[in-house]
Amino acid sequence: MTSIVDTLDIIHPRGWGEYGQHGDACEHGHPITETDIENLKKHYGLEISHHTINGNKYKLISSLQKDATSTLVLLHGGDGKYYVIDSGDIPNGLVMPFFKYCKIKKLNLVIVDPDHPLEWAWNNLANTLEFNSEILGEKKLWQVKKHLKQWSKKGREFYIHSHKNLSPNFFSVNKILNDVHNFVKDFEKLLEHIKKITNTNIWLVGHCSGAVMLSYIHDINQYNHLYKGMILLSVYYKKNWRETGLNEMNFFLTKVTKPILAIQHAEDPCMGTHPEIAKKIISDIDSPLTRYIELEGGIDQGCPHFSMGYHGFRGIEHKVIDEIDNFILEHGKI
Repeated sequence: MTSIVDTLDIIHPRGWGEYGQHGDACEHGHPITETDIENLKKHYGLEISHHTINGNKYKLISSLQKDATSTLVLLHGGDGKYYVIDSGDIPNGLVMPFFKYCKIKKLNLVIVDPDHPLEWAWNNLANTLEFNSEILGEKKLWQVKKHLKQWSKKGREFYIHSHKNLSPNFFSVNKILNDVHNFVKDFEKLLEHIKKITNTNIWLVGHCSGAVMLSYIHDINQYNHLYKGMILLSVYYKKNWRETGLNEMNFFLTKVTKPILAIQHAEDPCMGTHPEIAKKIISDIDSPLTRYIELEGGIDQGCPHFSMGYHGFRGIEHKVIDEIDNFILEHGKI
């Protein structure tokens, strides 16, 4: 079957814009609907399952094969949800061609789609923490405020090192922090389910800020035994990295012993991603189990921060899957 995505002309992609505000002019699609789900089943033979974990709802959009030995579990960037762009009755988006090429390579692909946008996806907000005294009450406010200075300075580091010792109140009064904490807990159950139904090696894949969430998951180290390695696609750091430099960037805060593959487009125009960022991440790990791949070509079309352009490897999706497959074949038995 020829995929319409190969010739799809998106004149005005829709979705969140440069700073992730709902009112921004540039957009990139719509969250997947029930109609989209039926079309995915019809045209691609995908399986859709619904899961409620700790009161939070998720969809798993899956292409599973009986003879697969490895499963890619994908976390999207942006606000973490799966967006599609319509062409007739066939929805297309960042990963639609991935399904086709994963089948060729006999790789399972599972997309994690939360029912609500996740604030953690906008990494530039992760170091901002505000507390509501009305929610906490004055007696409780001091308990979280004593951590505020630490969080404001290095939010991710503080969370990774301190999350086990913080009270539930600390997580309940800020949506960004709460979303991070809830997702980290929920994702373990999702991985256990995926591993059980596939009986395969699990490889985590994160695109853009989804790759940042993988660094949280790795460093917290609550269930690293459930997956074999990580693939970082168009990995995000921060928008002003050129002004601040990369010397202080510590993408992983703990020693990495798992295979890590970083794939970056040479001309990705997203302000927070760049070949130099991905190269430094791999260089800092300093392990024979890592690899940096830089791709060229494809189609520069649509909002540069989203799927229909270099940032989403549009037009060269097959090259992405080729590199992932080669990496898994080389490191999957370690």
